[in-house]
Amino acid sequence: MSSSKILLAQLGARRHYQQPVLLHQWGALDTLYTDFYAGDCLPMRVLRHSRLTPHLPATMKRMLDRYTPGLKSAKIVHFPMLGYQYARALRRSDKQNSTAIFVETGKSFCQRIIQHGLGNTDIVYGFNSACLELFEYAKSRGILCILDQTLAERSYYYRTLKTEEAHWSSWLERPFEMTSADQKLTEREQREQDLADQIICGSEFVKNSLIARNVSPEKITVIPLGRVKDSTSLGLNKLNSEKSLFPWKERSDGLHILFAGSVGLRKGIPYLLQALHQLEGVIPFVCKAAGSIELSSKPLEEYSNVCQFLGRVPRSEMASLYNWADVFVLPSLCEGSAMVIYEALNYGLPVITTNNTGSIVRNGLGGWIVPIKNADAISASILELFQYGYGQNFSEKLKAMLEQTETKAISDFRQTILNLQLT
Repeated sequence: MSSSKILLAQLGARRHYQQPVLLHQWGALDTLYTDFYAGDCLPMRVLRHSRLTPHLPATMKRMLDRYTPGLKSAKIVHFPMLGYQYARALRRSDKQNSTAIFVETGKSFCQRIIQHGLGNTDIVYGFNSACLELFEYAKSRGILCILDQTLAERSYYYRTLKTEEAHWSSWLERPFEMTSADQKLTEREQREQDLADQIICGSEFVKNSLIARNVSPEKITVIPLGRVKDSTSLGLNKLNSEKSLFPWKERSDGLHILFAGSVGLRKGIPYLLQALHQLEGVIPFVCKAAGSIELSSKPLEEYSNVCQFLGRVPRSEMASLYNWADVFVLPSLCEGSAMVIYEALNYGLPVITTNNTGSIVRNGLGGWIVPIKNADAISASILELFQYGYGQNFSEKLKAMLEQTETKAISDFRQTILNLQLT
C-alpha cells in the first residue's frame, strides 16, 4: 500500500475495530480516534482475567470489550470523558430523545479531533452521523474523505419505522414522532454522504437506499466486512463433533432458537414471535431473545411462553448463547450489514433472515432468506430445519463461504483504499 496515511474516526467499537485493524496491518493507519479504548495496560489485563470477568458488572464488561490485540502498537487517541458522558446520556434518555444525543456527541467528537490535529493525514475515514465537521475541515484542506455508511439512508429508516408503528401501535410505550433532532440527524448524514469522496457500505440494500436519494452510484462500494474478534474461539467445527444432524431431537427441550438485537420493531421481533406461536405444539423448541427491550411489556408478556427475553447481554457473554443455539433468526426490516449474522455464521449456525439485513446468507447457503414482515415464512423455515436437519457437510460449506467472503471483502477494501490514494 502507498505511503498515504489515514486518520480513522470511530465512535464505539464498530465491527470490533475491523477497519482500523486492517489499516494498521497494512501500515496505512496514522491515528485511530475514538471515544473510549480500554487498551492492554496492567489493570485492564487483570480485569480481563477469566476468573474475574464473570463477576464484573455489565457496564464494566462492555468497557473491557473496547479492545483488540490487532491494534497493538497503533497510535490511538481516545476521549474517555466524552465516552462516559455519551453512555451516561444514552442510559438516561428514552429512544425519542437519543437522536439529539447522537447529533451533539458527533459534533463534539469531531471538534475534539480537529483540536487535537490532523497532522500529515492524507485521508479521513469516518462513520455516518459522527464525521460531518471533520469532513468539512478536511475538505477545506484538500484531504480526501471516506464515509462508512453503516445503516440504510436515514430518511428511508424513518419511513420504515413509521409504517411499522402504524401496524403495531399497541406494542409501543410511546410512538415515534419526527423531531427537529431527527431532521438534523438526517440532514447531517446526507451532508456527510455528499462530502465523501468514497462511500463504503455493507450491502446492496444500503447502496440502493443511497442511490434513491440521488447519491452517485460511482462513489459507492459494497464491501460486506464482517469478521469477528478472537476467531480462534469460533465454533465452526461444532457441527462436525455432533453425532447427529438433528441434535434437537436428542434433547428434551427441542430446537434452540436465538434472536440477538434490540427487541423493537426495526429488528422484526413481532414477526418472529408470531412464527413461534404458529409452531407452539407443532415442534418442541426454546427461543431466547438477547437485546435491550424497546417495546411495551404487555404484548411481550403474551409471548413469554414461547420466548425468553434476556434483556441486554454483554458481548463477552454472547459466545455461550451462540454455542447454545441451533439456529439464529433475525427478520429485520432495516440494517446495514448486521454484524450479529456474521457472528452467528462464525459459530456454525444456520441463519433465517431477510434481504434487508444486508447479510451474505443465501437460500440453501448459510440458511434461509425470507420476505420482510412474514411470520409464515419464518415458521416454515424453522420447521424445515427441524425436519431435515443441517444437511451433509453443512459446516464445511459454511466455513468455505465465510472464508471466501472474508478474503474478497478484505481484498476489495484494500483496493478501494488504494484507488482513492492514487487519485
